[in-house]
Order: sequence, then structure tokens, then C-alpha cells
Amino acid sequence: MNPPELDDWFDSIINDWRTTIKLGKAASLENIFKTEQRIGFKFPDSFRLFYQKANGFENDDWLDSMISIWPLKRMEEELGRYQNFIGFSDYLINSHVYGFLTNRPGIFKNYDLAGTVPVKIAETFEEALMLIKNNSDLLY
Repeated sequence: MNPPELDDWFDSIINDWRTTIKLGKAASLENIFKTEQRIGFKFPDSFRLFYQKANGFENDDWLDSMISIWPLKRMEEELGRYQNFIGFSDYLINSHVYGFLTNRPGIFKNYDLAGTVPVKIAETFEEALMLIKNNSDLLY
């Protein structure tokens, strides 16, 4: 998607979610950059655009599918839980976490089990949001 289409698509998802959950207030680009500095990872542009619209879900709220999207602060708090992994979302209160590997492109799910290898579920952040929006089997 080109940026204007992506912008409209994010607005559509956010408006849908606002009917059932409480989303965090938009993050400033400055706050997103500060989080990047603290965690040592540069988010893709689509991630930044989304978070400038909604900074995750408030109060660890979740969708009917039991998936939550984290605010920037939680991403910082969870840093180091998994090696080379930056989480931004979880299923069933951390049964597994969705996020970025610091050394490979794409979006991965990471189970909270010793010795498990993260599994790639999407090429891009926006593809991962599409999976979440559509409650795809790839998430579980």
C-alpha cells in the first residue's frame, strides 16, 4: 500500500477497534524516536504511522481474539525478555508474543518457552495487523 492508502486503512482499523476497546492516545514522532533509542531498534515507517494514530491498547485491553497491542512503554518494559526480539503484541496474556527480530526482517511470533525459535508470520507490520484484524490462524 502506498502511504495515503495505508493511512486510511489504519484509520479504518482503529475506528473498528474503538467500538470495542480503548486505544492509547496517539504517540508523538518524538516519543517513538525516544523508544527506538532506548531499545536500540528502528521501527518501520508503517509502525511509526500506526503509533502516531494509536499508542497500543490502554490498560492491557484485548480484542475478542485475546490479542493485545502494546503501548510503547510496555515494549520498553518487555525488552530483554527474549534475545534479539522486540515485542509489540501478545496473545492470551503472553502465551506468545508478536514482534520484530533485531537481526531479520519480518514479523514473528515467539512462544514463552525455553528453546523455541520465533516463527515468521508476516513480511511487514501492516501484514501483521491484517492478520490480527482478520483473526488469522497464523497467529496461533
